[in-house]
Amino acid sequence: MKLSDLKRDDKGIITKVLGRGPFRKRIIEMGFVQGQEVEAVRSAPLGDPVYYKVMGYNVSLSKSDAELVEVVSMNEYQHEYGTITDTESQVNTLTTLSHEDFIRFAKDRGKTINIALVGNPNCGKTSMFNFASGAYEHVGNYSGVTVDAKEEVFTQDEYTFKIIDLPGTYSLSTYILEELYVRKYLKED
Repeated sequence: MKLSDLKRDDKGIITKVLGRGPFRKRIIEMGFVQGQEVEAVRSAPLGDPVYYKVMGYNVSLSKSDAELVEVVSMNEYQHEYGTITDTESQVNTLTTLSHEDFIRFAKDRGKTINIALVGNPNCGKTSMFNFASGAYEHVGNYSGVTVDAKEEVFTQDEYTFKIIDLPGTYSLSTYILEELYVRKYLKED
């Protein structure tokens, strides 16, 4: 779930901060780090920006920035794990979750690693993709074999890897369609 999905007075635990470079650094410096509790305090009259409480501070964040922060809510936890039965009274009660358990659950939810294979044409990206994911995508000794993004998901130990094979480009300057496609994919996904 995205931070932008939290309604007023809803609380969650941050599981992952997406984005790269200066944006990611700025968000993390503001306190949006994995394992921190965050609360949606209120939103501006037109709904953007939204004020969040994190690490004891009220922070204003645009909805587009909040979409790059993943959280897990207590409601989501209860929905996923349901109820437990109290053996002494034989009644169903909601799971009582300590703060430490909630943080551990949130960190487990953030164990997805996204890998994009980007590079020059005909440099072995698809071969690496096939080896890492167990896929059997066509490879060739010439450029232009991969014409769109190929995606595979696999797990290793407790981590989920999403690996993406992108078309080969010599740069990300968007002068040709392949460069535009790869750059757009990296920015949006």
